[in-house]
Amino acid sequence: MTYLIVGLDKHTFVPWHENVCATDTATAKLLAHRRAAAQGIDIVVAAVIGPNLSVLPDRDAERAGSYKAA
Repeated sequence: MTYLIVGLDKHTFVPWHENVCATDTATAKLLAHRRAAAQGIDIVVAAVIGPNLSVLPDRDAERAGSYKAA
């Protein structure tokens, strides 16, 4: 499946986007991080856009938000 990954460079806040073929959103994000790193860019993923222009939920962020500090 093809995903559009949209993000920002952590240091310059310059927008970054690229199409990535992957089997799921987690793999798409991983590939996007690797491709950006190869370009010297350290990205923060803002959105993973799937088929039919649907913005897909970030399961990693949802899990992190469910943990509470002790």
